[in-house]
Amino acid sequence: MNIIKKLADDDSLRISWYSETTDLLGPYSRFALWVQGCCRYCEGCIALEMQDIHGGKCVKISSLAETVLMQKNTEGITISGGEPFYQADKLAVLIENIRSRRPDFGVIVYTGYTIDELRMSGEKGVLGLLNLCDILIDGPYKEELDDNCGLRGSSNQRVIPLTDRYLNNMEQYESLSGRKSSFVFSENRLQMIGIPSQTAKEILKKSIL
Repeated sequence: MNIIKKLADDDSLRISWYSETTDLLGPYSRFALWVQGCCRYCEGCIALEMQDIHGGKCVKISSLAETVLMQKNTEGITISGGEPFYQADKLAVLIENIRSRRPDFGVIVYTGYTIDELRMSGEKGVLGLLNLCDILIDGPYKEELDDNCGLRGSSNQRVIPLTDRYLNNMEQYESLSGRKSSFVFSENRLQMIGIPSQTAKEILKKSIL
């Protein structure tokens, strides 16, 4: 199974958008990045505009790293999408670039793949990104298992600590109070930050319609 896809030039990432700082996608203040492209098409997906592998925009990895590093008060980055592991090799370069100047920079990644699928792929870029993650939230979104809890979309998704960096923050991923979201205008459209409650989903659906 080949996971990595060529969605942009070698020195670029295909992204949907980013938020320079948020406290809604993990512990502390974080840079949030949504990559472009996903072929899973989960029922009830709230990020339909991020599915098109030709959509979004391409940005230079070096330029994006500088943008992240400009946010001096962020503790780390949360990467979602879209499917981050389609561009795992390039995201690994991004993180390595950031950590070369901020070694103690946290990394949280959401993926529709299970950790077993990622490891079994054997792809160097996939394994490289895994090795840089502090937390991996894995598995496809299943609308029927959306229990409105914590910082994962549905109860089948696992919050897997790959280092001990955030072990004292794990309750945030399971608690009822952990799920919060906000809406901002970016790229001339309404964008959502965070894992939506059922009420927030209804607002988002109405904005799309």
